[in-house]
Amino acid sequence: MIITVLLSIAAALSYGVSDFLGAVGARRLRVVPGTTITYLFALATLALGLLLVGGEWSTGAVAWGVVAGVAAIAGFLAFYAALAAGPMSLASPLIAVTGSLVPVIIAVVIGERLPLLAWVAIVIALTGGLAISITRRGSASGIPRKTVVLSLLAGTLLGLSIVALDFTPAEAGVTPAFMEIVVGLVLLGVLLGASRLSATVRGWLSILDEEQEEPQPTTSRARVASAAGGVLLGVANALILAGLQSGSLAVVSVLVGLYPIATIVLARVVYRERLSAVQAGGVVLAIAGSVLLALS
Repeated sequence: MIITVLLSIAAALSYGVSDFLGAVGARRLRVVPGTTITYLFALATLALGLLLVGGEWSTGAVAWGVVAGVAAIAGFLAFYAALAAGPMSLASPLIAVTGSLVPVIIAVVIGERLPLLAWVAIVIALTGGLAISITRRGSASGIPRKTVVLSLLAGTLLGLSIVALDFTPAEAGVTPAFMEIVVGLVLLGVLLGASRLSATVRGWLSILDEEQEEPQPTTSRARVASAAGGVLLGVANALILAGLQSGSLAVVSVLVGLYPIATIVLARVVYRERLSAVQAGGVVLAIAGSVLLALS
């Protein structure tokens, strides 16, 4: 179990920093182009992982990798759109709570049993997620409704992608994570191509983007941020897969759900984002619920 915990915590840290960097790139480059750069570098990272670690190209490994890829790319588009709309320090925990609860619920349905303490932790995490979304009229610290909707959608889809990876064969190695990124990159290419040919598609994709008032990085720095986020995304995916192959779906999902700690700290330092007392309490409850769920 200790190996599963360490792999999951390392994945959470990688995800947290990756999400922040990916959101920085998405704010400047727009969500789809920024995510494409992130996925390109994630693919390169996982390709290197395949060369070093190897993987089995079985039907189960490829098929579940494809399923995970479809869910993950839809989730990441909603994810980066939510973080780009901001504030990151509120959207990230809400996504994490949702993304943790979806695999836990499915784990229970397929036969993983949880003790009473785990259900207490779920209630705490849900309460935290609700508190995060509470806004005051006219308050600068409010979280927009668009961000709430995108966060819930992103969390659900990303949670389902983890479930799909859990269904891959134990001997699959890095192959499912590699296929997940390949599928996502192909779908992103289709979206980019369609957006250049159709004004209607461009209009749909523009819904994901949000105009920002604060100063943004230069285009070159945004590309570097997206690329660095992609490298960390590839590392995180490989670590999650290793954790799932060595332990429980529920444990891995809630520990990976701790990634907002890194995102919140970086958003606080770089963008000086502030939380209301209720929202700060919600962040604490969300993270505490995830920790308690893991401990249970």
